[in-house]
Amino acid sequence: MNPLISVIVPIFNVEKYLNRCVDSIINQTYENLEIILVDDGSTDGCPGICDDYAKKDSRIKVIHKENGGLSDARNAGMKTACGEYISFVDSDDWIDLQTYSLVLQKMLDTQSQIGAFNIISVSDGDFSPDLSDKFEVFDSQTAIENTIDDIKVKTVAWNKLYHRSVLKDLSFKVGRLNEDEFFTFYALDKADRIVYLYRQCYYYYQRPYSIMGSYSIKRLDMLDGVRERMSFTKEHYPEIYPKAKLSFCGCCVYQYQMLLRNKKVDKYKEGKQKIKKLRSTVKLTSAEVKSCRFIERISLKMSNSSIGLSLICMIRNLLGYGI
Repeated sequence: MNPLISVIVPIFNVEKYLNRCVDSIINQTYENLEIILVDDGSTDGCPGICDDYAKKDSRIKVIHKENGGLSDARNAGMKTACGEYISFVDSDDWIDLQTYSLVLQKMLDTQSQIGAFNIISVSDGDFSPDLSDKFEVFDSQTAIENTIDDIKVKTVAWNKLYHRSVLKDLSFKVGRLNEDEFFTFYALDKADRIVYLYRQCYYYYQRPYSIMGSYSIKRLDMLDGVRERMSFTKEHYPEIYPKAKLSFCGCCVYQYQMLLRNKKVDKYKEGKQKIKKLRSTVKLTSAEVKSCRFIERISLKMSNSSIGLSLICMIRNLLGYGI
């Protein structure tokens, strides 16, 4: 089998990094690719770079559009994609040259609809990726539990290869930061099997001024996504619902801490009010937090009330804990 893989790359003002990203895709050992470069209204040299690549490689399609954000760019790519399999690569990151050969073969061998692969976080220093041959196969519940625990499969959309059947009727929520929180668990739910490769195939580049590099009030979008996942597990995967509850409440504590540390981004306290309102919808019992570490147990119990949430977050910040 030699199915077509569509690789979608959303692009916005990353001319310094774009060649490294695209080169890692066009030089894949698996060659039957449709490479969709979505120029999301870039004002630097990215549009020209994209067009130059398209002239050199017939597998490349370029979409030039008005700026609509990461989700909108990915959605535009998905509408264009013709592949039986679909993958996403962020334009400041890059991938191992064997990524699609390895993950597609494992998906076919295990009859999996999603193949996930390990991530290595890199900056401008030296790094040494794990090239392990180890892999595991999960059902959808275990994979979603992975996203709650932030391990292996993870919530991010870009460390995965999807059979297009699991993406049917799915799209990324436009205008949201942490858009993957609203997307990935739905795709995992549609898969019978998910294979996970321990090999670090995805190079996640941490640049200091990227969209995720500094704190803003938009980070609170994450809470809506985690809450949506919690509600979904309650209805469809009740065995992991208690863990999803703990994850949501823990996120509330973390985001409240961050607002206290970054007061300028919440000048009118709308963010704090939103967190308090969301957190008040879920109550945790002593039994539910029993498995947590002591400081987390105290934090989660205290955060059951608005006053307790404010107090414990101030204490955690003073101690430098959880940040």
